[in-house]
Amino acid sequence: MADTNQHETLEMWAKYVIERWERRISDLNVISTKELLNSFKHQVIRDSGGNLQKIIFTYAYYGSFADLGVGKGVKAGLKSNRKKKKWYTKVFFGQVNKLAKIMAEKYGQQAAISIVENITVNII
Repeated sequence: MADTNQHETLEMWAKYVIERWERRISDLNVISTKELLNSFKHQVIRDSGGNLQKIIFTYAYYGSFADLGVGKGVKAGLKSNRKKKKWYTKVFFGQVNKLAKIMAEKYGQQAAISIVENITVNII
């Protein structure tokens, strides 16, 4: 059965990731318009049993080019004076690691409680 608390945790995490991206984009002065900032969306997808399948993030395609330091005549792998503006990769992979720790801690505790409760029931 699905854990609504898990869904809430993942929704909050996805929103936090987007907030961090927006802050990083502003800090790095990645764009001159708000189009990229306004394009962020997320969706937490569950299977028919309610279990998490994946989290999808979408945003304006051109945002990836700034993260990689390419675009407007600069191709990936070629020398250029253009600097990468790591608004996506640095934030995302750091936050994925934090989510893994949150989920391990949260559900590790729940598993321990469940085991203790089952042992107690079986002893009585």
